[in-house]
Amino acid sequence: MYALILTIHFIVCILLILLVLLQSGKGSAAGIFGASGADNLFASPTAFNAVNKFTTILAAVLMATSIVLTILSNKQSSASVLDNVQIPASAPATAGK
Repeated sequence: MYALILTIHFIVCILLILLVLLQSGKGSAAGIFGASGADNLFASPTAFNAVNKFTTILAAVLMATSIVLTILSNKQSSASVLDNVQIPASAPATAGK
């Protein structure tokens, strides 16, 4: 279960990064690739187009998977690696050597 949610989380992260890079800024005339054809490809008459909706959905999924991963990691045992370390008995120190 944890591995599945973690995989979904990674995929959503990559898709969200790509979608944000593809979108144009509010003051710029073009996106990251500089082509005005990319604006026409995703253009719609409304200000909140399909790319923005998909970005919002991905951001919500990212937030949900982050919360679920936090809850699942807290339920796992919180044993430390140092709990298993055996400290060897040391010999008394000799002066002068």
